[in-house]
Formats: sequence, structure tokens, C-alpha cells
Amino acid sequence: MPEILEQEQLTQVPQAPPTRSRVIEFTLAILGFLCLGAGAYVLFAQEDWWLGDLADVWHLGAFIIGGVLVMTGLGVYANESYLEDGHWSARVTTGAVVALLGLAGAVAAALFLIF
Repeated sequence: MPEILEQEQLTQVPQAPPTRSRVIEFTLAILGFLCLGAGAYVLFAQEDWWLGDLADVWHLGAFIIGGVLVMTGLGVYANESYLEDGHWSARVTTGAVVALLGLAGAVAAALFLIF
């Protein structure tokens, strides 16, 4: 009986690759979308609101920060999905396109703020 236990196992059991948690990517993307929503809310704020006089530039700053957060979160998600899938799947393409749109929005808001 002990020689049976000491023999090497001849069959290989396939193991799934370790999956990485995507909590950070989703948290960054959700914070970015919340920041974009706050920027849109402040954009349409009334002048008599207690933060109404700050509405001139706060919405652009919120758009810049939100776009950068969305770009970072979904860009990392798209990269990790690409490494996991090995090809351009629908989730990789969607994440990359939305990340690029977030970057374009942040750059456009920065240009409006500067000029």
C-alpha cells in the first residue's frame, strides 16, 4: 500500500488560470462616471444656488477628472481583458472605445478651460 502512495501521479489535472479581481478598475470607472454626472449637474446649476458662482469652471474640472478616471479604469479593464482573451473581443473593444471617448472628453474640456 505505501508504494502506491509514493508513485508519481501520471495524469495531469488541468488547472484554470488565476483570475484577477477587477474591483479597482470598476471603482475607478464608477467614480469617473459619478464625477461626470456631478459636472453635468453643476453645468446646469442655477445662479442663485449656493455653489452657483462656482459653476463657471467646476463642471469643466469635473469633466476632466471624470474623463481621466473613466479612461484609466476602462483602459486597464480592456488591457486585462485583452491579455485574458488573447484577441479583440467585444468587451475589449467596448472598454477601449469608451476609454478613448473619456480621454477625448477630458482633452476637450481641458482645451475649453484653457482657451
